Amino acid sequence: MSTLRSILTSVVRMPALRRIGVVVLLVLAWQVWLSVQAVGKVAPGVGDHPDQRGRFSVDVVLDFAPERYHILELQKHGRVAGTSDNTVHLRSVSPAGVDALAREYWIERIDPASSPNRRP
Repeated sequence: MSTLRSILTSVVRMPALRRIGVVVLLVLAWQVWLSVQAVGKVAPGVGDHPDQRGRFSVDVVLDFAPERYHILELQKHGRVAGTSDNTVHLRSVSPAGVDALAREYWIERIDPASSPNRRP
């Protein structure tokens, strides 16, 4: 038991390992925070009317006007059908895509599409 204690003490005293430990803890804390804040972002009714492939349309609401970066990131999860003010209209979004979108810190909320058959 004393050898294990001495090994742990020597590891904790190594500055490089302490820094790695701090970075690992920060990354874990960031991931936990993303998961916690994602819970309230998806509005009731999202995914109620899926198509034949199980995909549906959503409106992604941001706190700001979307820029090119945001549109490109949203395209990873569905097809952009247009924008209006701070809202990006996405089609063909899977349930996993909604989960991934909810984890993005810059997205305010995800609502059911105002018009499921919206065309750009």
